[in-house]
Amino acid sequence: MTVASIAAGIEVMALNVTMLAEDLVFNFLPSRDESSYILHFDEIDIPGNGDNDVAVSQGSPSTEWPHSSVSISDITYGKVVNYPKDRVIRSLIVRVRKSSLEQLIQDFDAGTINAILESAGHEHSITWPITFKYRLLLNDFMSEIIQHPFPELFTIRNISILIEYLLQQFFVMDKLGKEGNVLSIQDTHSLSRVEQHLCLHYKKEFPGIEKLSRISAMSPTSLKTKFKKYYGETLFGYYQKNKLEHARKLLDNKVPVKVVATEIGYSNPSHFTLAFKKEYGFSPWHYLNPH
Repeated sequence: MTVASIAAGIEVMALNVTMLAEDLVFNFLPSRDESSYILHFDEIDIPGNGDNDVAVSQGSPSTEWPHSSVSISDITYGKVVNYPKDRVIRSLIVRVRKSSLEQLIQDFDAGTINAILESAGHEHSITWPITFKYRLLLNDFMSEIIQHPFPELFTIRNISILIEYLLQQFFVMDKLGKEGNVLSIQDTHSLSRVEQHLCLHYKKEFPGIEKLSRISAMSPTSLKTKFKKYYGETLFGYYQKNKLEHARKLLDNKVPVKVVATEIGYSNPSHFTLAFKKEYGFSPWHYLNPH
């Protein structure tokens, strides 16, 4: 666990543990003197959780599922963060003064954010499930921060990217709520199980709607409709984007194209090339050698 002040008004706590012996709780007390937000990025998993549809078929209670999420909270009203024992946890908690957000994010609108949080109820906090983009950003942060030659610059850059993406999602979630498309807690957990399965098994073939329907305990039609509304992509589109983002990360490390294709589950490199070009507008060879 690392805690650091990386700039004026910006503090970061990074937590990366394979197992907690006891529950770990952080209690940010209400503070009327500090006009700040808590931005919270969590990925919490069960050790050895490699195929989450097995546990569904055995009727595991929903409380046993990993709860991976992002949230934004007004620290004026306090915030309690609870990490359960016997879990694999990667988390970033960022406390940032509202005035400092203007330095990180262009066109930042504190007034709109405050109004949305005020309408969120007594907790003045909004939470939604993690996506593969957050997961990959957390992967990069946890793996590279230890060895980076300029950790403060690296941290500021990556925190800025995370915050910008979080605020984009924040307004999307608010729009869904205003349109009457708020999902039930049960649906949210069900979709999270599907999302996690798609991300865990990106090296394998797309699992198909019937299997995903069993994992979610939803009908195929309901699953497809709600997933697209909540995540902004079809099930296959989401699976494919995550797969290709893993490929791009490997290419960033100068891994040969044919090796990348095999690593992410393509038996035919030409199929990988077509998929990559369709997603990014250029071939993986051009990505490796832009000049």
